[in-house]
Amino acid sequence: MSSVVFKEVPIEEIYPLRHQVLRKGQPIDTCYYPEDSRQGVFHVAAIENDNIIGIASFYPEVHVAFDSKSSWRLRGMATSESARGLGIGRKLLEQGINECRKKGGDLLWCNARTSAAGFYRKLNFAIQGEVFNIENIGPHYVMYKKL
Repeated sequence: MSSVVFKEVPIEEIYPLRHQVLRKGQPIDTCYYPEDSRQGVFHVAAIENDNIIGIASFYPEVHVAFDSKSSWRLRGMATSESARGLGIGRKLLEQGINECRKKGGDLLWCNARTSAAGFYRKLNFAIQGEVFNIENIGPHYVMYKKL
């Protein structure tokens, strides 16, 4: 993993892996989130040998369940199948959290697939509320971490 570079990238570089991992079998336009180009949003990628192997997007966004002055939302986080279990996701998240803190963030939240809840719990995220279903994607939890 020493040759992996973590950096902010333009949204266009995020779409291929987002589609491959999070929207497989669905049209590519399901990967275009309305918030992607909003002011303040940033996208982080893990790049190894010019290949993007991990991605995460961060949005300044309030969630009604949290009393936060400056909350951020994590969305579209994914690692390529070949890069799983190597700490890529953890490093992407750490970089994003550090940037959210620099921007005054006090809370990070996400809609986490239930299958990813263990990953987020290891990084000190907690579950808020009950499981809910996102159509064509599956069961999720709202998870959060105070910054």
